[in-house]
Amino acid sequence: MPLLSNLLSRDIPKNFYKFQFQLYSGLFLLGLLGFLYLTSPIVSRRTYLSENALSPGLVSSDLYISVEHIRNIMGRLRTGFKNNDIADVIQLMLNENGIEAYKQDIGRNSTDKPEENIYGIVRAPRLASTESIILVAPLYARTQTKPQQNKANVFGIAHTLAIGFALHRKPYMSKDIILLFPAAQEYGTRVWLDAYYNSNPQASLLDAHAGSIQAGLALEFPYEKFYSIDLRHNGINGQLTNLDLINTVVHLCEKNSIATTFYGVYVELSTNEAFMNYIIQSTRTLLLNVFTLATGISNGVHGQFLRYRIEMITLFGSLDKHHEYQSSPVAMRAFDDVIEGFIRSLNNLLERFHQSFFFYLHINRRNFVSIATYMVPLGFIALPALIRSLVIYMSFFTSSSTNSAATHGRTMKFDAEYSPIFIEIFQCLAFSYVLTWIPLKLSLLGVCLITMLLSPFILRRFRSNVHQFDHFQFITLLIGSALLGCLSLLNFSMALLTACFLMPCYLIAGVIKLDHWFIKFTCRFLFITFLNPLVFLALYHYLAQIIMAGTFVFPDFAQFSNDLDTYCASYHLYNTWTVDVVCLTIVPIWLLLYRSTFGIQF
Repeated sequence: MPLLSNLLSRDIPKNFYKFQFQLYSGLFLLGLLGFLYLTSPIVSRRTYLSENALSPGLVSSDLYISVEHIRNIMGRLRTGFKNNDIADVIQLMLNENGIEAYKQDIGRNSTDKPEENIYGIVRAPRLASTESIILVAPLYARTQTKPQQNKANVFGIAHTLAIGFALHRKPYMSKDIILLFPAAQEYGTRVWLDAYYNSNPQASLLDAHAGSIQAGLALEFPYEKFYSIDLRHNGINGQLTNLDLINTVVHLCEKNSIATTFYGVYVELSTNEAFMNYIIQSTRTLLLNVFTLATGISNGVHGQFLRYRIEMITLFGSLDKHHEYQSSPVAMRAFDDVIEGFIRSLNNLLERFHQSFFFYLHINRRNFVSIATYMVPLGFIALPALIRSLVIYMSFFTSSSTNSAATHGRTMKFDAEYSPIFIEIFQCLAFSYVLTWIPLKLSLLGVCLITMLLSPFILRRFRSNVHQFDHFQFITLLIGSALLGCLSLLNFSMALLTACFLMPCYLIAGVIKLDHWFIKFTCRFLFITFLNPLVFLALYHYLAQIIMAGTFVFPDFAQFSNDLDTYCASYHLYNTWTVDVVCLTIVPIWLLLYRSTFGIQF
């Protein structure tokens, strides 16, 4: 690239060096403000159905399921939960209605009692078992107020069974319907999927299979009376469901006058609503979308299906009322119409979901931001690192009298010794790699603190001159820029939060070049306190709690501890790479910048 390689430090305007700090800070703030501006109606887009084949299922309803029939099923389910034989009860009801029913052993729980998945297959009468739709109703669902507690998912199981009974032998069904009732929520779902797709040699084989699973729906209703439905679509490692699937559910819920939310936030879209209230609620939805996706953890059993590219979301029955006039809970008839319309819409599909978006951020149920739009603010946030690395790169060279093709008319200003730089990088990587092998949360936090406080004294101190320090900064800036570029394509939310953490660290580390004891001490203090990864993690968790509550709340350290347990468990059980990214990339970069404040310059 001769155009880039011909650049020299003399080509930089003289006034640029005077306003570097202002330029970098301005770009960083512009990126943050640009991200918040995504909620504006000017930037966000209206949702729509890209796949026309989904439309017929939104028109009319054909099934009639009486309330007495649902209550009879719920009564038998309550008896099964009470007698601890719920698996036998579900299998018996499936067999009584002529539906194939099977069990799958998934191991023993904490009380040393064997647990079993139950699944049934409603065979399509028109075609062979080549394609299928899946309905999932976990035996237990997390409560809304205390996610650590589980309640029997009686409502979800009852309606799943009722829909399966009603669609049995319907002549218009061209796809099989799989009714899955996992015993251990995400874990039971994963064991069943591993056996269905034969992806785990240790998983027990299933007694029967249906066609290739195209899409599905998960029902989690810990309460038998609810007032709205929360749509949960976050997958593992930032995966998202196809937007057409979510839009289909939203259309069906609005048709049946059921309020829908994302992350528990309801945005009023009527013209009577104040514009400022619309912006505030849309911003809450956007921030919660980013904060939850950045963890890499799914918020429902649907996340296990996205690993196999099965489009799926979870419907969660919420107790929140979003209208003043709403006094009665959602009617059973309206809810059954939503499930029926969803299945009939998928029944019309001739191919997998592919037309709509897979990379998006929700503003509300009717507006979203595509990847082409939300990448721009991230680019502004990460741009200071690229500009600074280019400036340092240009300062390495000076003009040369020999205008050969190899040098492009330039030569190095000085000879740099790279071995101390790469030794320093290797030390920080090796020290951070230990964190990924620590299974316990307390041990992990303890080693993190030791790493932060004692690493400058345990490891060899970085000795460099001014020119070597410039090379050191250049390499760290390139590492951070490459990390953000890769993360932005895999998990935008994680890339955004990583950029918000690393850019101030780069800014403070750049000040260290001013070799003064007070400046170095101040930078060390900032790295230990405000720019500490643990402090940033706790602040991120606290901000998420405030945004979710919609008001000021006090820090909940017990919730923070429980969430850390969830992260560690998901890392080992569900192959989430959040811990790997943090321990093998973010922490080493932070450690490099932090240890540079203890470097010895000569």
